[in-house]
Amino acid sequence: MSRPFAALAALLLMAALLQGCAGAEAGTQSPDFTVRIVGGADGSWTGRTVTLSQLRGRPVVIHFTASWCNACKRIFDAVTTGYADVFVMGVGVMDRKPNIVDFVRSQGLSAPVGYDEDGSIARDYGVNTLPLTVFIDRDGVLVERVLGVVEGERLRSIMERISA
Repeated sequence: MSRPFAALAALLLMAALLQGCAGAEAGTQSPDFTVRIVGGADGSWTGRTVTLSQLRGRPVVIHFTASWCNACKRIFDAVTTGYADVFVMGVGVMDRKPNIVDFVRSQGLSAPVGYDEDGSIARDYGVNTLPLTVFIDRDGVLVERVLGVVEGERLRSIMERISA
């Protein structure tokens, strides 16, 4: 491998690794956002807007999702079962809005799901891979970011921490 090519490859690898560090991190105040709900939760939320700061005082789980994300439905099912005091919502990212609407409808998701129209929510939370779920406590502090599937004992532990 030539030196210029090796240097370029190293720079690209470093940029890719650093990209995962961008966005809100655990222990920091969660970035506020407003999103219009496009479906889920038996349709009762469709068309309404949700602003994160208006949920202060209540634990919140935000699950970033897309129609092509096979694991996303499984995570929705896990985080919406048995945690009545926690506000769970999805935010569609990295996809077209009609695909998100169809995904929510076809999966029968029990949580409201919004669509990140301009990519600003994904940018603020550093979403570059799915599935990603963020857990926010009653004070609006981001307690945990989980990339991949979260369930079982790990999920219970995180839900207890944000509900305390």
